[in-house]
This record gives sequence, structure tokens and C-alpha cells, in this order.
Amino acid sequence: MRDCTTFLCWGRLMSAVFAFFLFSTVMSADAIAEVVLADGGESFYPVVITQGASSDVEKAADDLAQYLGEISGAVFEVVRGHGDSGIVVGNHIDFPGLGFEEKFDPNDLMRRDEYVIQSHGDGLYLIGATDLATQHAVWDLLYRLGHRQFIPTDNWEIIPDKETLSVELDVFESPDFVVRRGPRGAAWSDGELWEQWMDRNRLTSDFTLRTTHSYGGIIRANQEAFDENPEFYAKIDGKREWVGGNSKFCISNDDLRELVVNHAVGVIEETPERDSISMDPSDGGNWCECEGCEAMGSVSDQVVTLANEVAEAVNSLDHGDKYVGIYAYAAYSPPPNVDVHPKVIVSTATAFLRGGFTKEELIEGWSERANMLGLRDYYGTHVWWRAMPRRSRGSNVNYLVEYLPYYYREGIRFMNACGADSWGADGLGYYLSGRILWDTAEAERADDIIEDFLEKCFADAKEPMRDFYYLLSQDHDTVRTNDDVLARMFGYLDEARKMTDDPAVIERLDELILYTRYVELKYKFNDAGGEDAREAAAQELFRHAYRMRDTMMIHIQALYRWLRRRGIDMPEEADPGRLSVGSEGKDFAPWTSSEAFSEEEIGGFLEAGLDNYEKMVVPFEPVSFSDELVPAADALDLPEVTTGDFGRGDSFRGSFSMYTWFDEAGDKGLPLEVSAGHTWQDRGDVQFELHSPQEPLVEPVDTASVPPDEETHEIVLASPYDGLHELRWSDGGGTTKINFPEDHPMTIRSSMDAPAGLRGNRFLYFYVPKGTEMVGGYTTHERTRILDGAGNRLLDWGDVEGGEGYFDIPVPEGQDGTLWKLERGYGQQMLMTVPPYFARNERELLLPREVVEADSEKSSLH
Repeated sequence: MRDCTTFLCWGRLMSAVFAFFLFSTVMSADAIAEVVLADGGESFYPVVITQGASSDVEKAADDLAQYLGEISGAVFEVVRGHGDSGIVVGNHIDFPGLGFEEKFDPNDLMRRDEYVIQSHGDGLYLIGATDLATQHAVWDLLYRLGHRQFIPTDNWEIIPDKETLSVELDVFESPDFVVRRGPRGAAWSDGELWEQWMDRNRLTSDFTLRTTHSYGGIIRANQEAFDENPEFYAKIDGKREWVGGNSKFCISNDDLRELVVNHAVGVIEETPERDSISMDPSDGGNWCECEGCEAMGSVSDQVVTLANEVAEAVNSLDHGDKYVGIYAYAAYSPPPNVDVHPKVIVSTATAFLRGGFTKEELIEGWSERANMLGLRDYYGTHVWWRAMPRRSRGSNVNYLVEYLPYYYREGIRFMNACGADSWGADGLGYYLSGRILWDTAEAERADDIIEDFLEKCFADAKEPMRDFYYLLSQDHDTVRTNDDVLARMFGYLDEARKMTDDPAVIERLDELILYTRYVELKYKFNDAGGEDAREAAAQELFRHAYRMRDTMMIHIQALYRWLRRRGIDMPEEADPGRLSVGSEGKDFAPWTSSEAFSEEEIGGFLEAGLDNYEKMVVPFEPVSFSDELVPAADALDLPEVTTGDFGRGDSFRGSFSMYTWFDEAGDKGLPLEVSAGHTWQDRGDVQFELHSPQEPLVEPVDTASVPPDEETHEIVLASPYDGLHELRWSDGGGTTKINFPEDHPMTIRSSMDAPAGLRGNRFLYFYVPKGTEMVGGYTTHERTRILDGAGNRLLDWGDVEGGEGYFDIPVPEGQDGTLWKLERGYGQQMLMTVPPYFARNERELLLPREVVEADSEKSSLH
């Protein structure tokens, strides 16, 4: 780095005066000019930082010089100066003579990431409110010049080739979301690569909001006080004691609250530079049951009361504004009855909600009590989605485009969304989220952003990859079989490989082929039966995933832990976390291998995938329906039909779920006559559970059990709620006969993702909505017969080639908007273009609300 400031103090003073007057001219709109930074391999301006620039600003300047050089082929020096000319990079306080002070207010937490990019006759300004904002300016300029970091690894970095670099800019950037950790890497992720990706996409923030579960840490930090005062612990079943990581406080205890407040004050005194402290409870239950806590109000009231006292105390110190972070989550997700302190930031969760609230209702309710709102979202949680395609919220472009602007409109300014190394499934969504979190107007440009991604990553092969990413990121609501998904993924990748000879594009396609092979092996593991088959499938899956771990397409550490939780005896020597701290390079066959995939192997995966799945593509377009079911018979004026049965005289074996309906809260209940144990082996009692979506604790509202004695037992399952309920039962693989009350709604779902599991010959009804042109589905048995509402046989035994496969039945004129019949149905029949719900008659049929509302409205028009 060259030093340009080794001249007399008088010279520095005159230069600063000159810069001040220059600024008054440059900052006028008329003075905004196009500036050529490089042409023909020659740079025309150095990158300029101040003599006292911080290490963060120095790094940002070095990055800028490096990438400007790589893009243009020119050499850009980094020098020290006063900003009168050149590509000036720095915090606004670095260049007081330029007069940017009035543009920025870094003391306002909402404004710390703001920056200016402005071209003028003698160069370019990249000036930020803070050092981090300056970094944002650098990466924004590079973005405008064509640089992209779509995915953290090198293969997905795009560095354009431009002989001439010129800009004409006058922009002032201010992010919509103050905190933009959407997504953030999970534990065991490559933190360095994640942080670099977040930096380059402006997802890092100068303000740090802490909202981690904190009660356990507070207890451990004050263990002696808790040992001496067990009354500080929550009272549970009459006891007050440590119950593990989800232990809670007795918040009504004044001394406990004083201890917590003092703890928080101590943390701030020790680290006064921090912006916030978390007062979010430990995870799980174990809330205090004492009279004092009950008198304080709801769990939410208790959590807010403690957070308020902490906020008041830490803001009485002489360390500036300090914020307290909590979630609105689980038992404390319902809105409180007390106001939230202005310095408490509440991040409402989008899952694990209680009280029957939707996420929209929670946001509305908390906004009436709190001034500052954030969001706790779940983009790529491995335990839920395991890096599989079409599942995660972070990969769902439709969700991101609709809800991120909605959250912003509702006043949410702090985003914290968990993610994982699931870039194969979620990469496009992760990247798009970053664009929208900075500027929610980018949601309106989602198609352009996706087009830019496809063009820059796949060039001539972009059209089949458009279909590939649509399948993964915009087709979530379409019900597809696993084989159909694999057939399409392998097919699109094969088309793309044939359309390019660009080495960079081929490398990206190869990574996606490896990812698709992972998906195939994951499905294979799911379907494996028997201990030996499961272990063999797990070995094949994990070994493949381990070999591709550096792509970040999948999360190898999370996969290891997930397989262990699934009962696979994973050797500790294969733990990627252990390998990373001392054993890297050592392989533990047959579980791990560091051998790189050869071109022949990758081609073999693709060829085999095409051979195995090309005939598995669903021959029609599936239709999705909600699971918000309501009674249908009266609203749709369905005709009375003969009552059928669920097979073998309403006999069941295994685990089942049906939907039912109570007209009133406190209804007389659901009476069942149950006879269990009709098998040679005792599999234990049949366990029944009745669930309501209105139950805040997501626990059964009633339970019952029936012994396996082949005797008939009468049980009644009741609920304090009205409306939709779910009846679940399991007989451990025994056989159970159930006599359901006739005409009480009892509906079973049978779809590709949730086959009904019924056995034997059955006789059931389903509904074909108005306007349906084709009834499509899948059957696993050739002895399947389907009749329309007029009794015409439209699918009969032997009509499905091979006895198992897809069927598509054209709807005869006048037979939409009617009940159809599954007659003598064997095996499993899954419906894919009509609501996948079966019942014994019209009175017992529940249907998606949107279908009932639409078709009843159409009926009223005739």
C-alpha cells in the first residue's frame, strides 16, 4: 500500500479545505458524472482510504481493488489520501472534509448500514455510515458491475470480464430490514464461508440483536444463588429444581427478578459495546405452576414483565441505548396483556405457535403491545427437511416474494431465519431472500433476479435449468411422487449437460447431479426395510454425502446426527465434527471417503437416473388442496348415498388418522365401538388420541385405550372445542375393528404424501369439484374400480397397465360437482387432481374449505 500523505501539515490542511469546497460542487445534481474507472487494461484511479482507516475498511478497499482488477484486467492500487479524487472508500467520519456527516446518523440503530455511492468528475465516493456500511457499498458497486456470489463456494462466484469499467451513480442506500440474518448458517456450518457470503450479499448488520434462549445460561452463571435459593426455580409438580436445559424461573419471585436484572446489568457493564442482551426463555416447557406466577397472568405476561425490568435497568446505565431481545414462541407466543418496554424487541416465531393463532394474528396482536418487532423464521431446518427438494420455506420463492414484503409492511425490521448447508435445495431462495431483505421492492423483480441467476450460472443451458429450479423453488404446492421428482431433476440436468461445453457451467451442473444422487439415496434409505437393509442404505447415503461435503449442497454434520437419531449405529470415527478438529483426511470405510468424484462416476449417476426414472414422470398436472376441512353435504347439496366401508368391515391394522367434526364446543363427543387384538400376537393396547388445531399446547384434547382382548369396548372422545378435529390411533401392528357412528363426519386422506393405508376391499366416496376435467391419481393394485356420479364405470380392473401406476380419467359432461365412488378398491388409491379425501357417505365427508366455498357459490348462481 502506498502512502500519499507524507507532506507538510499545511499541505494537508489546504487539501482538506479544497476537498470541502469540492464537495459542495460535486454533491450538486448537475455534477454527477459518468466516470471511467478502467479501459484497455489500464486503471485511471486508485482506491483511496484515509490514513487512520480501520482494518475493516482496509479489507473492503483491498477487496474492491482486487475485484476491479479481476473484472477489468487492470491494476488498482490502494493508497491513503483525503478523498479529493479517486475511488474513495470509507466511513463518513474518515473524510470530514467531504461533508457527508449530515447524510448519516449511526447512533440511530435503524440507520447504521446506510451508504452513498456517487460518481463525480474526479472519481467515485463509496461512503458509509459505519465501517460495515462502507463494506456494503463496496459489494453493491461490484454487484452493479456484474459480480455475484450466489452460493458460498467458489464455483458459484461470478466475476465478469469487462475491458471498460464506467459508472454513473448517485445512490443513497438504506436497508428495509435492520437485521437481515435470513438465512444464517446453522451450527457446524462453515462459518467463514457463510459469513463471506453474507457480507457479499449485504446480509450482515452493524446492529446485533441477541435472542438466544437464555434462562439456562443465567442459571449456570449464578448457580450458587440458585443452589441456595431453590425457590428461584419454577415449581413443577410441587418441586423446585434444575430439570435440565429447559429449566425455568419462578418469575413472580421478586428476588429472582432482581438477580436476573443484576446479571444483565453486569453483562452490559463488562461489555458496554454490545447492542443488546437476550432475555428469551429456555426452550420447551416446565413453566412455573405456583399461585404467584399464575396471578401474574399468561406465560407471555411473565416473560414480558421480566424483559421489561431488564430493559429499564440496562438503559439506566451510562452506555447508551441497549436493547433486550425475546421471541414470541411456543407457550409465550400468544400476545401479552401488558405493554412491552420500548427497548424490548420481540421476534414472533412462524412455527411452534400456541393458542390457535396464525402467524399473521400473532404479528397483529404483538404489534399492539410492542414498538419494535422482529421475526423468527425457519428457512432450512435440517431436522425438518434434511436438504431435500421442494420442502423448506427458504427454498419457496412464492413464500419469500409474498411474505417478506408483508412482514415489512407490518412493521417487522429484524429478521432471524435459521438455515443450513442445503444449497442444493435452497440456494436460489437463500439468495433471493437477501435481495428482498435489503429492499422489499426487489420482490416485484423476482423474475428478473431469477433470470439473472440462470443466465450467469448456466448461460446456454439456462432453459432446462429454469425448469429444474422451478421444480425446486416454485412448484411446492404441486403434489408429486418421489420418482416423478427424480425423473424431472435427472432429465433437466441431462438436457443442460448436452447444451454446454463451458467448464464453469459443467462444474455447477455436476454439483447438482451429485445433489440429485443424494436425493435418490435419501429416498432409498427412507424406503429400506429391515435392520441390515437400513444400515446398508445409510452407509451408501452418508458416504456419498461425505464425498460431496465441500459443495455445501447438503449439511454433512447434521446428516450424521440425524442418522444417529434414526437408530443407525454411526461410528464416532465418521463424525465430520470430530474429523474437522484433528483427523481430516482419515477415512473410515465404509462410512467416509475423501476420494473426489470422477467425471465417469458423475456421468454414471446421471445415466442411471435417466434409466431408472424416465418413465416415472406423472402424466398429468397434480392439483393441491388445503387441509382446512369443513362439512360438505348441506353446502353442496350432495345426494344421499348408500353407506360404504373402509375395508374388511372397517377393520384396521397399524397407525391411522381420520378427520372428524364437532358442531359445538363441549359436544357429546365421538362414540366408538372398538374391538382390538384380532391377531395371533399381542401388540398391546390400542391408543386413541383426539386433537384439535385450537388446542394451544398441541396436545391431545382427549385420549382412550382399548385392550387387545377381541371384546367390544365403548369409548367416547370429547373436546372442549368445536369444528375440525383429528382422530389418531395405533394398535402396534395388531388388527382393530371400529364401529363408527353413522353420519358423524369421518374422513380419511389418501394422497401421494399420505396414503390412507387401508386394507382389503373397500367402498368409499370422494368429491370431484366443479370444473374438473380429469380425475388423476395412482393405484397400487389392478383390482381398482371407480364410478362417476351417474354410476358409470370409468376405471375398471385391469385398466392400469401392469396393475400399478397412474390413472387419468376424463370427467364426462355433467359429472363434475358430484360424488364419485371407489368400488371394490384394493391396495392404495391416491387422488392427485381432486381433493384426496374419502368417506363412507355424503354426511361423513369433509372437504377443503376453498372447494366447498367455491362450489356452493357456483351452485347458488344456477
